[in-house]
Amino acid sequence: MADCVWIQGSALMEAHPVGSRWAMKARERGAKIIHVDPRYSRTSAVADLYVPIRAGSDIAFLGGLIHHILETESYFHDYVVHYTNASMILREDFRDTEDLDGLFSGFDPETRVYDPTTWMFEGGDPDKPASDEVQSTQAFTDRTEVGTDPAKVARDPTLQHPRCVFQVLKRHYSRYTPEMVERVCGTPKELFLEAAETLIANSGRERTTMLAYAVGWTQHTAGVQMIRAGTIVQLLLGNVGRPGGGIMAMRGHASIQGSSDIPTLYEILPGYLPTPRASSSSRSRTR
Repeated sequence: MADCVWIQGSALMEAHPVGSRWAMKARERGAKIIHVDPRYSRTSAVADLYVPIRAGSDIAFLGGLIHHILETESYFHDYVVHYTNASMILREDFRDTEDLDGLFSGFDPETRVYDPTTWMFEGGDPDKPASDEVQSTQAFTDRTEVGTDPAKVARDPTLQHPRCVFQVLKRHYSRYTPEMVERVCGTPKELFLEAAETLIANSGRERTTMLAYAVGWTQHTAGVQMIRAGTIVQLLLGNVGRPGGGIMAMRGHASIQGSSDIPTLYEILPGYLPTPRASSSSRSRTR
């Protein structure tokens, strides 16, 4: 069971009555509940700590958590080194948004398309197909970095190399100070730090925190970035792949997930296949 339930982008008690039962059971056995949300609700009322933020400012809040964890060296070092890509070293031609006025590495202004080659790790060869063994065991790597053999990627287990993912992450989030969080989110600095320290205190070797989000994040235009930032927090704290940890995507209690899986949505067949069109010239699109 989780030692802390961190709810953001979700009104768990109202929208997910069945799922919320387990959060309350965790609370009964001593787990802390943190609710970060613009609106005070029944979820906030049962939380040990309610943290108000301005609507749409979640990325700044999450960035502040990442910054605080890194600056105070509160991350789970062994977990970060062995179970994430933090020690992997990026190619020399990689450039972050700080270097390119907000754009990511590999952007072609004429075609307005990104070349993902520069996003690869040092040692990866995009022109060489991965071995059969790698293709069968490294599905994620194959799909995102074609031709990369993880065993050949340069690493720095000390996390000090300036181009290792850890240091790039640290530079990227250096601006997300508690003062910035207070300015952007409207959250008092002391309250933000209390939330951050509660997450840290309930993570590590002996304790785990669970993150629960829902359509409060996914319906934002920047929803993907919010979810990825939440994932980074959980990875840094070692809360992924461990009992009581993880990220619980609380989709629609009885509609969204079921509509996709059964399916009851008109444009999707079982297996998330698009419904065939009667005419190939139809301009309407499927998801």
